[in-house]
Amino acid sequence: MSSTNGQRFLICIDYGTTYTGVGWILTHRSRPSQLNELNVVKRWGAVHRPESSQVIGPKVPSIISYSGTSGRRWGYGVVGDSDSHVLQWKKLEMEPPTRLEALTPLKKVLEATRGPVSHRQHASSLVQGIPLHLIKLTEEVVADYLTEVAQCVRQDIETVQRDRKVIGDFPIELIITHPAVWHPRAMNTTFRAANTAFKRIFPEFESNPGKVRLTTESEACAQYIMKTSTNAHKRHLRRGACFIVVDAGGGTVDLVGYKVEQETPSFQVSMVTEMSSGRCGATRIDDYFIKRFLPRRLAPHDYRKQAMLESFQFAKHKFAGVGSDDEEFRVLLPGDLDIPDDPQRGISNGNLQIMPEDMEHMFSETVNGTLNLIRQQITQLEVKNLRVSAVFLSGGLSRSEYLFKKVESEIGHQYRLPVFRGQEGDRSSWTDVVIGAAILGLGIECEVPTACVECPYHIGVLISQQFHEYENDETQAYMDMIDQNMRAKDHLKWIAAKGDLITQADGIRKSVKIVRKVAKLNDHALRGSCTIVIAYDNQQKEKLEDIQNLQKVQLDYDLTDLPDADKANIIRRATDEDTKTSYRQLELELKITIDQEIAGFQLLAGNPGLVSISRASLDRSGRFTLRSAGNQIGIPPPVVHQESPVPAVASESSSGSTSLRQNEPSRRQAQDPAERSRGQGV
Repeated sequence: MSSTNGQRFLICIDYGTTYTGVGWILTHRSRPSQLNELNVVKRWGAVHRPESSQVIGPKVPSIISYSGTSGRRWGYGVVGDSDSHVLQWKKLEMEPPTRLEALTPLKKVLEATRGPVSHRQHASSLVQGIPLHLIKLTEEVVADYLTEVAQCVRQDIETVQRDRKVIGDFPIELIITHPAVWHPRAMNTTFRAANTAFKRIFPEFESNPGKVRLTTESEACAQYIMKTSTNAHKRHLRRGACFIVVDAGGGTVDLVGYKVEQETPSFQVSMVTEMSSGRCGATRIDDYFIKRFLPRRLAPHDYRKQAMLESFQFAKHKFAGVGSDDEEFRVLLPGDLDIPDDPQRGISNGNLQIMPEDMEHMFSETVNGTLNLIRQQITQLEVKNLRVSAVFLSGGLSRSEYLFKKVESEIGHQYRLPVFRGQEGDRSSWTDVVIGAAILGLGIECEVPTACVECPYHIGVLISQQFHEYENDETQAYMDMIDQNMRAKDHLKWIAAKGDLITQADGIRKSVKIVRKVAKLNDHALRGSCTIVIAYDNQQKEKLEDIQNLQKVQLDYDLTDLPDADKANIIRRATDEDTKTSYRQLELELKITIDQEIAGFQLLAGNPGLVSISRASLDRSGRFTLRSAGNQIGIPPPVVHQESPVPAVASESSSGSTSLRQNEPSRRQAQDPAERSRGQGV
């Protein structure tokens, strides 16, 4: 059944930094679906906990807490137990962290252990006593949160359809939105977490699989604007006119410029600027309130961050600037703390006073960042001799009166532009991404985003690495004869994971740099192999012997017949700084490309790789589709082969791509002391 033409459930997911929204529609077989048939989920609550009342609203907070007292809570159901750990803004952690950001969780884990531990101590004993939220990866936390969201979506579908079995009758198609400028790692994490969550709650995915599609939040906003524009808007959207979409969300503000190509019979636009993005969303305002404003007014024991942050949201959206009708705002203090009145700190009758000047300071980074991004988009258009005719604000932060007025006064006045935003009556500006995603998923006068697929297996490379007692067995240890360091043979280094995102356009691209050292250069040293492991188990295992279903692809190479000019680019002379031992090193590169049908492996020689010396490729089932050199060790599951892997030596490089340095093409060669030095880390 076609996922775009046949009848199906379309579920649109807008996982945001601060709030999340979902809409769904059961399409029709005999006629095109209409946008007014979209069901925006509005019932949120802990459906498995009857004591928690449901909250009615078009979005739910993107927060989750882990507590030994109350268990896992999420969204509106988060409670402030003394041992509750509230996690928010996890979307911002999906992108690659800075070194400081990466070390912060490790510091918290070490603090939670409350004492030194042996590096030989087993992992199961280490995690005892450590809060659950510190053990979980960002992907796992987001998957836990989206699992709760998916449960509410399923309940909403069953309530509307009045038939629980109907979900299994049609394919379920997901369309997931993400920021306009989004790192591939973050996109992969979003894809994996959403897939995991909805498959937990919708097991029908297995028996009646549908498609999963990705689209940018900016594109969804643009589609929403095009389909819901009022007559006032359309006066500025004539053919040839350009407009800027500003998606002001929780974590980021994303912008892009469009040009109207056609008004009738269908409204069509083309993107004419490079997408731009900045981390100046609503979380910057919240961050200022929590980290800078509250500590100046209250002692640490006088407030609970999450409760006060929720109370602050009303003031944040209502604030319209200094000199407006509201002279001050008040945030409710936790009643059980019984904080006495203190005029000096602005505390009165259980409330904390916030003056307009304080609010203006909180908004400063967000407003200035947004204005600068808009000016950058206008400059891009002017460079192309195009003139912008309107600015459209969308996203949750577009509801802010202060931001809207600042964009009107700073941008609208300077460039003589009208500034629009979604209708406030039904708060549609808060759900425009969900509605726009539905427009794209349904293909209403637009092109449906291409489908994505999951990587069908884990892919790793057998290497030798510096010996580490915490991850290597003593049986793996051997002495590197060049630098006298202990190394571990048969170490499995994972390159790609089962379930990783494979887009139709880009797929997965990995580059593995390989340096093989040899103490004695001869024809024997110019022959070798690289072993790739394909694993079908659900979990990645650290050791080869723990994998139940695997196959191995061995890429053999022979450099003896290469022209001397090519050998000069491949073989380098070097001397170890510590031992002063002279050796040769062979510079190779393994390229792994995975598209929606084929996984390809190519071994090249040279720096950078110049000469292809071995190739192989597999289809999604694990069968060879190409092999110019090398052998397959084992065959796809269910047959499992436990043949001895080929050892290699490796060390990580600091480059962005996975970089390995490896050696020792055969166990037989390593038995010769003169040859055993092959594979030293450089």
